[in-house]
Amino acid sequence: MKIVDTITGLCANHAEVYRRVKDTYSLWFAAYGNLTTRDFLKRLIALPETGQLAREMAEFLVRNPERWK
Repeated sequence: MKIVDTITGLCANHAEVYRRVKDTYSLWFAAYGNLTTRDFLKRLIALPETGQLAREMAEFLVRNPERWK
């Protein structure tokens, strides 16, 4: 079992959440049009339906925008 994902440098759980957040951004971008990643992440954080790991990942990406690849 991989402990750290070699592409993202994150643990397996957070690497999966990272991929899901990025996939969700594609859907939101198509729905909302010109949506910046920062605006998307802020909206994701504010949603009560957002799970704990997704919220942690969104907060991490807001603080570390260079990690959005």
